[in-house]
Amino acid sequence: MPETFEVDRVDRIADILLGVATAKGLIGYGPLAKRVDTRPDFLRQPLDKVSRRAFDKGEPLWSALVVSRSAGRPSSGFYGLARKMRPEYASQSDDEL
Repeated sequence: MPETFEVDRVDRIADILLGVATAKGLIGYGPLAKRVDTRPDFLRQPLDKVSRRAFDKGEPLWSALVVSRSAGRPSSGFYGLARKMRPEYASQSDDEL
């Protein structure tokens, strides 16, 4: 049962991020976590799955749209994942990504 719940959460996050992208916006970790009924510090794994699915479909890494309130940019986990999944990003700084 927990795995089914996790897949549902990943699907929900993907849907939310599609809406955020359509609106050309960003969403904070806190508001996203609230919308999927979890804590912001529990979003890493579902966001990783959302990005991997998007990558497999040739889509952008949607998790780039999730930002911290204080920094206004994704967490360090996003940058590591982006560099791992897209070799062309390997030599780019966080600011360039």
